[in-house]
Amino acid sequence: MTILYRYVTREILKSFFIVLAAVLSIYLAIDFIEKIDNFMEAGIPAIRCVVYLLYKLPFIFVQIAPVGFLLSILIALGLMSKNHEVIALKSCGIGKMRLVQPTFTLGVLFCGLMFLVAEFVMPHLMDKANRIWLHEVRKKNIYATKMNDIWMRSAKQIIHISRYAPQQKRVTGITLFTFDEAFRLVQRIDARSGRFANQHWRLDNVMQQDFQDGDDVQRVTMHKQWVANIELNPDDLAQAAKRSDEMGLAELGRYIDKVEQEGYSATRYRVDYQCKIATPFVCIFLSVLGAALALRGKLREGLPVSITYGLGVAFLYWIFNGFCISLGYAEMVPPLVAAWAANLIFLCVSGFLLLNAH
Repeated sequence: MTILYRYVTREILKSFFIVLAAVLSIYLAIDFIEKIDNFMEAGIPAIRCVVYLLYKLPFIFVQIAPVGFLLSILIALGLMSKNHEVIALKSCGIGKMRLVQPTFTLGVLFCGLMFLVAEFVMPHLMDKANRIWLHEVRKKNIYATKMNDIWMRSAKQIIHISRYAPQQKRVTGITLFTFDEAFRLVQRIDARSGRFANQHWRLDNVMQQDFQDGDDVQRVTMHKQWVANIELNPDDLAQAAKRSDEMGLAELGRYIDKVEQEGYSATRYRVDYQCKIATPFVCIFLSVLGAALALRGKLREGLPVSITYGLGVAFLYWIFNGFCISLGYAEMVPPLVAAWAANLIFLCVSGFLLLNAH
């Protein structure tokens, strides 16, 4: 590794850790202030709130690492450009591709790091964070398996939900068991699906079974629609049911197969599956883009301009990427295109800017 290589790498990493520490501190402070009231109302010590936030650190890291990486490149190379170090290097015959090599290498390393954290660390810790929030703070007896198999227990009811879609507030395959004071089964409700609307759960294709002495079926009634009298908050369900970002690739792939085998559409999950692969590669094109902007001499004004450029580029990327993902969710474009379109377009723009940098 050459002296130049080590110098550029050190400056970028130094800027990255400063940016990461600043952003994490702001994020955690805001989240702590927002959540501490709920912990205090539940009679839980503040240390559990700190533990809850620590469990969320990998999730926060995956969300902010690409932006922090871009800002660190712009700050490091921007300061080098402002101090005429880039001009000095060019005068010594060092081309722009030599300057891009350290940033590109760091982009590949950050890509691998983000993938490992999102695949092996984040799912386990987010599950622990959700358990603290749901069971200790919200006092809800809701449990979910890896396949969104949700169970909830109340004083006289046990509720089972096969699958829950948080975006539509829709349940699939719901069963309600109602018991008497002696814990004998008095009623069972089976519904193919249901939706939360107007503060009530409205179930479709319902079969109601009433029991006598918890054993013999006394009456069976069919309902096309039925309003369920259950205390089931959609937000609590969303917290219990695993989301795509809380599952690894292998787990999410198995879940997609199960959903499709049962005859349901898994388009949203297929888009999320491709996004889990595409997201870490953001760091690679950001490494090229950051170097291209710095070498074009646009950041000589100093740190404020570097941060403005970085936040502007990040904002444009996430808006466009979100738009493409929405098209994928709506089945207007294939999941592969929805997940990778923003990366490919911004990579082409980054390459064009780099080639035309003076």
